[in-house]
Amino acid sequence: MLVCTNRALVVDPMSLYQRAVPVLQVASVETSVRWYAHVLDFTPNTFPEVPPYSFAILRRDGAEIMLQCAEGMPSSARKSATELVWSIYLRVYGEAVLDVAAVVARKTKILRGPERMFYGLVEFEVCDPDGYRMCLGGDAPAGANVKLHVE
Repeated sequence: MLVCTNRALVVDPMSLYQRAVPVLQVASVETSVRWYAHVLDFTPNTFPEVPPYSFAILRRDGAEIMLQCAEGMPSSARKSATELVWSIYLRVYGEAVLDVAAVVARKTKILRGPERMFYGLVEFEVCDPDGYRMCLGGDAPAGANVKLHVE
């Protein structure tokens, strides 16, 4: 970003961040890559290119998730997290959140929702093989019959 100060243009190096990307510590990058590709339709870029993988970058549309092998971490290590702890929030584009929920429900268990939150978004939650809980949310079409969330 260029900033004008007393007729001089200065580049502000702190305005160059593009996005923050979650890095999840996983027991098996290969298992997690398969889950994210199958359930949420992410495209993986793995390192090395053949298993066993030590790292992966998952991409879908403008979203990214990174997976890092945590040697010796049992896949159940995160299962004790409370149901209120999210590791990832994926915002669904447009008014497709109910369609996404229907597709995801055919591939994995929906833990909560879809339900309309007090702030207007419709959300649902799933859990990956390592116990990372994620919430997917977005707008639903006007007039969609969606259960209200109850605290």
